[in-house]
Amino acid sequence: MPSTSFLIVKPSSLGDIVHAFPLVAFIRQQIPDARIDWVANTEFVDLVKRHPDVRKVFPFPRSEWGSRAFFRSMGTMVSDLRAEEYDVILDIQGLLRSALLSRLARGKKRIGFSDAREGASLLYSVPVAPGDGTVSTLHAVLKNLQVMTSLGFDPKPIPSELVYSQEDERTLDLLLERSGLSEKNGFLVMHPGAKRAIKQWPSLYYSELIERLHRKYPKTPIVLIAGKKEQSLLEEIADRTTAGPVLLAGKLPIDLLPLFFKRTRLYIGNDSGPLHLAVLSETPTVSIFGSSNPERTGPFGFGGRHAVLRDPIECSPCGDFKANCPHRSCLVGVTPDRVLTEAERMLSVRHESVPVSLRNPPA
Repeated sequence: MPSTSFLIVKPSSLGDIVHAFPLVAFIRQQIPDARIDWVANTEFVDLVKRHPDVRKVFPFPRSEWGSRAFFRSMGTMVSDLRAEEYDVILDIQGLLRSALLSRLARGKKRIGFSDAREGASLLYSVPVAPGDGTVSTLHAVLKNLQVMTSLGFDPKPIPSELVYSQEDERTLDLLLERSGLSEKNGFLVMHPGAKRAIKQWPSLYYSELIERLHRKYPKTPIVLIAGKKEQSLLEEIADRTTAGPVLLAGKLPIDLLPLFFKRTRLYIGNDSGPLHLAVLSETPTVSIFGSSNPERTGPFGFGGRHAVLRDPIECSPCGDFKANCPHRSCLVGVTPDRVLTEAERMLSVRHESVPVSLRNPPA
């Protein structure tokens, strides 16, 4: 295939963006001189820029929706986007707004999934049926790759790496020192939050787990991470313990999280974006799944490095987009004992790891 230009439309969410990175790596492997650009929500732009195979990232101002600033920012983005022309536009978000973004861009071919929601598939020139029809059990990484079948490829997942410099290492050191974390590596990291409450393991369970891990590994720092708005959740969990965990709510930029996780002995958390960044960093993880299906959105790759815990009651998984649940029995059924057992097993195994690439980002 001759030199080809691609635009990937995948604005969100964090975990979904990470699951799209192998698509970029596959395109680069198959078409070494391809030009690959991306449309991402503003808050994820810096992370996507870390991928060495992405040339340019267009910021979609989703967080400004409903304000005057949205129209100004959107106008700038559309102007910049339409200054480019693409051979192939890949909408792997599969929503009406992502399909409309695909239409705003200038391209010869628009490819998306035939099962896209909100009628989005009507706006594609080439709708692709993912997998063999068993979409519910096809992992998101493999589903994203399926768009390449319409171009004659037999896609395979290619590991991705993000690029960091020594200056990034020093920036992270300074952030950790300012947050009261004197150690530079060897942490136990927990992320108790999630985009929707239906995915959150009970906070009482986190408190019990922290206390027991602290007794077992008293010299190992325990760090709780979350977004700025979840500071109270971290405080609630920490206040029930004597472990004195370090609380990092909104303290670490998203694009530096993979570098932070590379220094982490073990990550424990719910089905959320940071989990998949930890997986990308080859950090061992223990994750708790309830409403979502780990066969579709669980940790991808690296064999026994990741443990997924769930209580397979009749109503679980109930779907990634369900807003509320009156009982959350699927999460309550995953006891601190079970998580502790898996955590101890993971901590007892030596996991070979390839360092995160430390080189200057491409100009």
